Amino acid sequence: MKIKKRAIFFSIMLLFLFILGFSSNVIANEYQNGIKINDELIWNCHLCDDKKMDALFGEFWNEAGIFENLSVNRRMKWSVNMVEENSTTLSALFSIWMWQYEDNWGTQDNNSKFLYLRNPSLYPSGFNFTDLFPFIPFWLPVPVGEYLGELPLGEIYDVDNRVLPTLNVKIIKNSIHLNEPMETVYFIAVYNSNGILSSFKLYTSGNVVVIDISLENLPIFVIPSTIGLVLAFVCFIVLYIKKKRIN
Repeated sequence: MKIKKRAIFFSIMLLFLFILGFSSNVIANEYQNGIKINDELIWNCHLCDDKKMDALFGEFWNEAGIFENLSVNRRMKWSVNMVEENSTTLSALFSIWMWQYEDNWGTQDNNSKFLYLRNPSLYPSGFNFTDLFPFIPFWLPVPVGEYLGELPLGEIYDVDNRVLPTLNVKIIKNSIHLNEPMETVYFIAVYNSNGILSSFKLYTSGNVVVIDISLENLPIFVIPSTIGLVLAFVCFIVLYIKKKRIN
């Protein structure tokens, strides 16, 4: 009887480990690039000092780039249309809805394609995200900490991987154009494990925050179905054992 019980126990454990390992592999493969087609990413603007931004960058700062139409309590949405990967590059195409108040997003504002070299060390020394404003990407390849750490970034950047992958940027007065910015400003960008910008702050000397943006979190009930199957299996085994003991 003891041998039979042991055999049942080990069979259950092997099946459990198989299901758990399978579910982990499914998740890992699905998110090997950090994102997948039809993913939706939404950012909230919690703070935007318009007058300060006018003084720093001129009155037209919010008419182009990622800051287009930015204002407090507005939201921006990106939807993943395509993710492609080959031996040398990784790219993704996004539909973008710029900053707005309404939950009914309507027609997208534009499309943007982002392309990265798989090997970050192949970028030229002193590399800057000069085609992006505010000089930081909203999406990076994973593992994001290692990728940032190997990028030969320019002197305006400082990478901090001690807790969460973080990109610090320092823009010196008049370094963009004459009187732009009017004083030295700082950006801090924090990324999650999927390479998505989770927090962005623009601030001036004295740690005075001018812009505060964060990624909208997924609802707590969004759990991979494979994990649910594992839990259901465990509950079934517990009930089965209890029933056998009663009989």
